Amino acid sequence: MSDALKTLNGTLAAVWSRLEAGATDTNAPANLPVLATSSAKRGPAARIVVLRGVDRAASMLTMFTHAGATKVADLKNDERAELLIWDAPERFQIRLSVTIELIEVDAATWQLLGPGTRLNYAVDPSPGTPIDKPEDAWHATPELHQMLKLQTTIHRIETLHIAPDGLRRAVFEGDTSQWIAP
Repeated sequence: MSDALKTLNGTLAAVWSRLEAGATDTNAPANLPVLATSSAKRGPAARIVVLRGVDRAASMLTMFTHAGATKVADLKNDERAELLIWDAPERFQIRLSVTIELIEVDAATWQLLGPGTRLNYAVDPSPGTPIDKPEDAWHATPELHQMLKLQTTIHRIETLHIAPDGLRRAVFEGDTSQWIAP
C-alpha cells in the first residue's frame, strides 16, 4: 500500500479504504478512531469511539454514544471535532476535521443490538458515576433513549505518512488536494 501513498489520489483512496474497512472489520486501524472534542469547562478531551458506518459519497461517518457521555455535552456546545486514526504497520496517520450532529436512535437500530452492547446505553449508573467495582455497572438497565447516533460530516482530511524515504503530508478539503510540508 505504501506506493499508493506516494500520490495525492492514492493517498485519498487509502484514507477511504481504511475508513470503509474500519466500519466492518474490528481489526482494522480505523475501527477505533480517537474522537477529540473541547469544552470551555473541561478543555480538550479525547476518547476511543467505534466506527459503525461510512458513506463516501456524502463524506459522512456514523458512530454511537451514550446520551449522558461528556462528549455529548461538548458537542451540544460546539459541533466541531476531530477524529484521529493511526495505521501502525503503514505508519500512516489520518486526521479528520468534522462536525457532528446528535440524532436520536430509532427502535429498529436498537433491536439490532445484542444485550451486551445495549448495556452501553444504561441509565443506572450513567457514564462517569463513581462505583465500587466494575461489576456494579453490569446489571444496569439499558434504554433506547440513552443511545445517540453521531452523524459525522468530514470537512477536511489531513494525512501524514512516515515513510522510510521521507515524510509525506497531504490535505484534502472540498475538491482540492495539496501536499503540505510535514
